[in-house]
Amino acid sequence: MEYVPPRWIRRLVLTPIVFVVALIFTVASPLIHLVAAILDLILDRRRMRISRLVGIALAFCVAEVFGLFALFTVWVGSGFGLFMDRPFWVKANNLLAGQYMELVTQAIIFFVGFELSLTFDTRARGAQLLFARHAGPGDALRLMKIVFRDMDRHCHAVGAAKLQWDPFLDIAGERLGFHYLNQNPADTALELDKIRRLTAGMSDGETLILCPEGGNYTPKRREWRINLERSRGREHRAELAESLKHTLLPKTGGVMAAIEGAPEATVVFLGHAGLDDIHSFGALWRLMPLNRTVVAHGWTVSLADLPPDRAGRSRWLLDHWRRVDDWIEETLTAQAAAGAES
Repeated sequence: MEYVPPRWIRRLVLTPIVFVVALIFTVASPLIHLVAAILDLILDRRRMRISRLVGIALAFCVAEVFGLFALFTVWVGSGFGLFMDRPFWVKANNLLAGQYMELVTQAIIFFVGFELSLTFDTRARGAQLLFARHAGPGDALRLMKIVFRDMDRHCHAVGAAKLQWDPFLDIAGERLGFHYLNQNPADTALELDKIRRLTAGMSDGETLILCPEGGNYTPKRREWRINLERSRGREHRAELAESLKHTLLPKTGGVMAAIEGAPEATVVFLGHAGLDDIHSFGALWRLMPLNRTVVAHGWTVSLADLPPDRAGRSRWLLDHWRRVDDWIEETLTAQAAAGAES
């Protein structure tokens, strides 16, 4: 199980430490940028990778400082948290989280050196369940930025418990109805029930983000999942996992729990391609700046044909997930062909 400090330690110890450290780096950022630029002029003049990584790190520090200060201001303004569930303060927290995601995402896009192109086949209405691919650096933050800013919706999310080590994500997530789960829970039924209850409370203009793969895609993780299924005697599932080239075999439990909580919601599957070859810090360092376009696309899916039985629902999910995987393959092939011609 992943260790996360108790809530009182995160609030009284971790948050002040992170705030002070981030503030120090924010104040010293001009000097730090200058030192990084000098090093780049000596060691990496053509690609300026040191300055790029320093820029991303400092952007996180700036976002954390102003984000935590704003969260504290909202807490005081809401009567020290007494009226935090009132619509005005819910909207304030949503806007604040959106600004945080915008700042961090734009910093990643600028310094890593890529563009983001996002399209949807239709714009969803009402409550929405967004089942997204999980791959590439900063993926989770970009997904939340898409919901907060590009779709202008109230965002909920199901994410890994380790995200609670970040004070802003921890506090803002608690206020906005995020569910941070252990990816290897002792009580799976309890975790699924929490997801079910979270979506049951959703209304028009709200979106839940859930990544069915249960982890960030890498080729090594894909092979590990395939071997795990075989070691458990699930040859059929191992073959299904092998049939997916760019994604991990989706987990049915969390997806179905979300649907059971909000059976009238609109379902959107979201795929993205362009950061597929960045699986480690070493790969990011080697390839930066990317000078490419990251493409994302969402498909709206009807729940009218959702089978009632568990096996049928697993097939339903896999069919739609194959569509995501096939789209990624087609997109990467087209990008490779365009690159070869240029």
